[in-house]
Amino acid sequence: MGPTMRKIIEQDLRPVMKDLFWRVSEGGLDLTIDGTKAYNDQAQFVGGKVINQACYTALELLQTEESLEKLGDMIRMVCDMPMETWGILNGITGLYRLQKAGLLEKVVDRETLEKLKKSLDWRTFVDTDHHYALIHKPTNYYGVAFGIARYRELLGWEAEGHSRHLLDRLMEHIDQYSGEFCFMDETPGEGRFDRYSILVPSELTSLFLATGWEVPEKIRTMLTKSTHVFLQLANEKGVGFPYGRSIGAYGDTAALEVLSAAAELGGIMTDDEMEIACAYSMKLLKHMVDFWYDKDMDSINMWEKGRKTDNYRNKNRILGENLSLCMQMINSFEHWEKAGYADHPICDDFAGRLEKLDAYTYVPFAKGTYERGLVIVRDCGNVWALPLINGGQKYYNKDPYMPVPHQNLVLQGVPECNHGQLIPQLFMENGEIVMPIAYFKKITPQIEANRMSVTCELDAMCLMGEGIFISGDTRMEGSSEDNSIAGNSAKEQIPKRVEGISDQVIYTFEKNKISRRDIFTITGNQKVKKIRLVLLTFSQDAAVYDSSVKFGSGVITAMNAEGYGICSVRQAVCDGSYDTPMGRLCAEVVWECEPKCRDGKLQAGWTIEYAEMERSI
Repeated sequence: MGPTMRKIIEQDLRPVMKDLFWRVSEGGLDLTIDGTKAYNDQAQFVGGKVINQACYTALELLQTEESLEKLGDMIRMVCDMPMETWGILNGITGLYRLQKAGLLEKVVDRETLEKLKKSLDWRTFVDTDHHYALIHKPTNYYGVAFGIARYRELLGWEAEGHSRHLLDRLMEHIDQYSGEFCFMDETPGEGRFDRYSILVPSELTSLFLATGWEVPEKIRTMLTKSTHVFLQLANEKGVGFPYGRSIGAYGDTAALEVLSAAAELGGIMTDDEMEIACAYSMKLLKHMVDFWYDKDMDSINMWEKGRKTDNYRNKNRILGENLSLCMQMINSFEHWEKAGYADHPICDDFAGRLEKLDAYTYVPFAKGTYERGLVIVRDCGNVWALPLINGGQKYYNKDPYMPVPHQNLVLQGVPECNHGQLIPQLFMENGEIVMPIAYFKKITPQIEANRMSVTCELDAMCLMGEGIFISGDTRMEGSSEDNSIAGNSAKEQIPKRVEGISDQVIYTFEKNKISRRDIFTITGNQKVKKIRLVLLTFSQDAAVYDSSVKFGSGVITAMNAEGYGICSVRQAVCDGSYDTPMGRLCAEVVWECEPKCRDGKLQAGWTIEYAEMERSI
């Protein structure tokens, strides 16, 4: 009999969780992990995450009087730490687990419990005087606030009612900015549809199931849509969501959470889809414990050996990330267990079932002034995801949000950087740098027998600011954390529009090939001084032939560009600017030239050729 989820959890994950329990207990406030202090000013949410995993481990895995005593000590140790949003939800989840076991008052002393009643409160980031408005938080935090309020009600810490108001506010936002498509924009209408847009309904469903609420029909509809996004992204490598912020390990657990919540809820997947989802989830779990857990570090690794994540999940959060990723795997396993699949073997024909999935899919996210959507293409074992969105104020100019085909381990963006990968970079005579990355007036997908084309009409460019691109051998990242362009007021549109330049983009997907063609229309007296194109790749052994490059190894085998001049290649350096969530890129290819404009038209294009993805063993 092959591997099952239960075997993976029992053999690979639970020993790590037990070890982590005792390390946290014995290390106290001086604990360090891979040279990083576990408790520091930037370790967001860590106190609540300690409570959550320690409660689970003591109750479910250790089950001794000594472990309960140590659990009480740990809760007392962290109870005075600042508690924020996710930390609050984690902490109160753990306490509710204790209450259900009838051990809350035995494990947690009265003084500590009174402190936690005050600090584990959703009102710390919600303004009840202004229609339950979030205080400087993206809209997915309505789900966090709802969960906290619901657990407070179940613990008897407050009367019922607030959780319903918070859920209503979340649904109002979804209705306003997505409507019929049922995907959540994290921003107030800017169009930032990313991992959380797909993940949120599973988080809410898990809360409903855990706290005894019936899942509302709208949430079920949202979860159904999210489930089928991840079914289309399913792969043999066991990797998850491929674009946007906070992916990598959390891109993998996003797939786990969505598919497992749908499995327990039931009525969302067919029998065949359940087999695919179960097998894919096992691959994800193995990838989590084999790849993301670094035995040399004795820790989850999202920061070393060529790996990099966004500043939000910096290494100062190392303890919290270990705790929460373990619990996300456990929560997903428990969903599958309740669905009756914990001991279900992986289907023998998983690869064959994947091959029968739709080759081409377009997922609409929103319509309105601008259209947003996601293209998913499956070909030769590769799974490409092309997001046609807007990263919004913080992320519009970052690689992980660029409207290019993303695939984990093949084409990945560098967190917190803008190399402008695979997007035309227009250097204007007035010194501005503009790119076609956000203002999709119309998106037209067309699926044929063996190909798919996607035509995008952009009615404006985005001003990219300065200090973003490479100059010679000097690399500079984007602007500061708020990423606003100097001189813009908060009321101006972000990213800042550059009028007078429109673009028609045509992406074409065929067997082993992706191409992009741009036709810019330039009005007025604006002139393009230089056009530039960049490819970042894991492929190696590059050979340049004028405007083409070929690679001796790697999934991407060749790329040709037209209208960008000749290309040059340089090897990646070890300064962090080539590090992706899953490892360091190998090379950068750059094309640039003075463009040829005719009658206000500027045309350019590129074609990538790629090989079949190697099958996992």
